[in-house]
Amino acid sequence: MAVLPTRGLGLILSAGNRTVEPYFKKFGPKNLGVFTTRMRMGSGGGRTMDDIAEDATIAGKLLTDAKVDVICLQGTGIMMERGPIGEAELIASLCKETSTPTYTATQAAVEALRALEMERIVLIHPLGEEPMAREQSYLEASGFSVANAVGRGGQEQSSAIPPKAWLDMARESDRDDADGFFLSGSNTTMFEAVGQIEAELGKPVVTSVQASLWAGARRVLGMSNAYETPPPAAGQLFTIG
Repeated sequence: MAVLPTRGLGLILSAGNRTVEPYFKKFGPKNLGVFTTRMRMGSGGGRTMDDIAEDATIAGKLLTDAKVDVICLQGTGIMMERGPIGEAELIASLCKETSTPTYTATQAAVEALRALEMERIVLIHPLGEEPMAREQSYLEASGFSVANAVGRGGQEQSSAIPPKAWLDMARESDRDDADGFFLSGSNTTMFEAVGQIEAELGKPVVTSVQASLWAGARRVLGMSNAYETPPPAAGQLFTIG
């Protein structure tokens, strides 16, 4: 009989996301149970914030049936649209409704940037100017300075874009005065580019999915219990307890 994990992280994902679960499986601790439910996020004004909050509450309550220890709401774009204050209000409501500690991918990214002492960053985004501007505003409201912001200009995030494309963008957008990179976008291959960027450019890298996994492992297991040896390809972030 298989040995089942005794501690669990619940994920609320965008309905169309194809990357978070595979990357959590590839890079996550073997003793971390990951349980997923989905909802339609609708960033960019596709759905009202009240609708999103209602669906997030329903999704969170479904995860409590699996008796997860912590919940992660992945929706980077919709949380950055809300701003840090609106995001904190939604998460406080989710914590109350589910009686379960809850965090977002954006909160995890902020924690990761601070843990790596990245104050001035290069923002790399899969989409165009408007969503990138919203994310830059969120980062600046959270206390960071954006040395450069570069987007691919696509209409939607795509897991078909190879990791090398993100390495190329990091190489081209780097600034001498930047402490590191934040690659924002959950339904992308950005996670696979982390180790390559850090090795070539010598600066730390944070991505939405990588930060979510790191934050979840810390909260549920504690990093000292999560890995005997952190996965090198996951970057410098995973060396921080």
